[in-house]
Amino acid sequence: MKKVSMFSALLVSASMAVMPLKSHSADSKWTTSGTRDYVSQPSVTSVTPSTEWQDYDREELYPNTVMTREYVTMPDGTTLAAYVTLPADESGNAIEEAFPTILIISDYNTELGNVLPPKLGTFMGAADPYMVKRGYASVTFDGRGTGNSEGTWDAWGSSQQDYEPIIDWVTAQSWNDGNIGVRGVSDLSINALFAAETGHPAIKAVFALEPIGDAYRDTAVTGGNPNTFFLTWWFTLTTMMNTLNLDIFTNPEDALPLVADHVTDALTEFQLPMTLKAIKGSDEVVYDGEFWETRSPIKRINEIKAPTFLVGAVDDLFQRGVPAMYERLKGRVETKMVILPGTHIEGAFMTTGLIELEGMPAFNQIELQWFDKYLKGMDNGAEDMPQTTQYFKGMDRMAVTTDWPAPEASAQKLYLHRDGKLKENKQPWLSWPRTLVDTGLPNACTPSASQWSLGILGFIPIPCFENNNNAGFFNLLYETSAFDSDYAINGPIQANIWLSQSNFAGSLSVRVDDLDPEGNATPISNGLINLKMRAVDQLRSRELDGERIQAWHPYTKASEKAVIPGDIMNVQLEIFPSSVVLKKGHKLRVAVGPSNLPQGISGGIDGLLQALPGTMTVFNDKNHPSNIIIPTVPLDSMTVVPNSPRPDNSLIDIIGSAL
Repeated sequence: MKKVSMFSALLVSASMAVMPLKSHSADSKWTTSGTRDYVSQPSVTSVTPSTEWQDYDREELYPNTVMTREYVTMPDGTTLAAYVTLPADESGNAIEEAFPTILIISDYNTELGNVLPPKLGTFMGAADPYMVKRGYASVTFDGRGTGNSEGTWDAWGSSQQDYEPIIDWVTAQSWNDGNIGVRGVSDLSINALFAAETGHPAIKAVFALEPIGDAYRDTAVTGGNPNTFFLTWWFTLTTMMNTLNLDIFTNPEDALPLVADHVTDALTEFQLPMTLKAIKGSDEVVYDGEFWETRSPIKRINEIKAPTFLVGAVDDLFQRGVPAMYERLKGRVETKMVILPGTHIEGAFMTTGLIELEGMPAFNQIELQWFDKYLKGMDNGAEDMPQTTQYFKGMDRMAVTTDWPAPEASAQKLYLHRDGKLKENKQPWLSWPRTLVDTGLPNACTPSASQWSLGILGFIPIPCFENNNNAGFFNLLYETSAFDSDYAINGPIQANIWLSQSNFAGSLSVRVDDLDPEGNATPISNGLINLKMRAVDQLRSRELDGERIQAWHPYTKASEKAVIPGDIMNVQLEIFPSSVVLKKGHKLRVAVGPSNLPQGISGGIDGLLQALPGTMTVFNDKNHPSNIIIPTVPLDSMTVVPNSPRPDNSLIDIIGSAL
């Protein structure tokens, strides 16, 4: 990574201005993944010449910041709290000028973020003094039903009516120059995308860190199984944060009734009722429909008209959604993507600076360059940033890649053989199937427990939260021979499994691992589907080299297919995208089983049936050629970012960094 001065950066960008900065090619071997509204199309590749990150910074323009709290009434009469932070002089007086404005909408409680150290507070919605002192106004709204705002929180449902009035209010203020950039981490980034999807002309840039794309498919109802484990963690943590009102110590007369309203709503209106619906298997939760569409930014992602910078993480809750949204945006607006190492919370802390990722610029510097370009109009080369940068497991490094999906990728089909081998050659005409006894109580100590607890359980130093070494007790295992050279994978994976089972309900789980010579299985990715949801929409499924590599399932009641004991069924399973380099001497391993507990647990009668002991039989003969499709990429398709390993921070380290 080069470090350049502001003057040098301007010279570089000026010298490149006469060159085509980006090319778009439709000759990719990929097709796109469809959405609810769009069928699959030939993929377009976006290419930026730069393969190297550069530091970017400039001096502070103002010595201080000053914050005020205001209240803004929405058209339906609901009052929202807004925290306005402006550049200030040495005496703390606000600079009376108009500035481009960073808009944040937080469901995590801005006031709590304001009293925390900046590296933690910005995660909650507090203004970043680094940005404000460099000439930006910052305004954070407590989302409807959170913090000091009135109303009921229902996870981006009723708040949809607030985005445009909020933007209109900001543009009417004397401190706003008419230009707005939306930004945020996690929930805040989801609100940022929804705000940008209003198409409001004042929105000139988007900086979204770890947002959801498709609320149903990415996270909440994995493969048609309600992700109750995740929902419980998320609702609990979010409710704890957005109901903790510090005003109860200074203004209890106003604060206590507001807290009481928020807690009551959590118990009676949304969080607890939604959790119970997931446990009971309510149609509203189990099936894709209006409820989930409303809460999925990818539904209206084409409405975004502003340059967009997206950040995800390789083991994030939203590892599927960030690349999917990038794919929908690229070619329409200037779009960049970075995929970080680690889980949701690790990635979030890397973006705020609580965890330092070596080899890459700090994310507030990347944000500064992005907003300086698109809000201030500075010719600083932001458009020349690398197109896509991803963390590659196995190699343990960040790497700049041509695009996503990788245009250099090729589809490799590996067949599951009875002897537990993964081979390129097909199975023989006659081959006995393999049967697994499903106890109904599989192991819950897996890397999925870390991923779907937002990464929190990953800070507990227990090996089963980090590896899949014990998967053999609960799955049928298949592995390749040891690779005689490094083997790289980048993109979504698909398993095509022929199976039968003894119950009227069930799920299929497939885990893909990197198996080292000592037998340690490091997770690459996994997929899960409720067997009754196995119907595939061919028009929306992705292909590579003519092979289906990302099946698109409707997940509707009308598309359900019966599960009949003993009947052989073909299940096409989407395995979420990942990036990995398996080293020479390592093997690729696939674990096939009935559960990826604690991820995705069916509710109601379906869940009770799945909990019954039984058997799952996997077929692997010429008429039932179970296989897995891998997107392999050449090693020279990536440019490694030097000295960029996954940070190894303990919780104590992170707390120390915050303080």
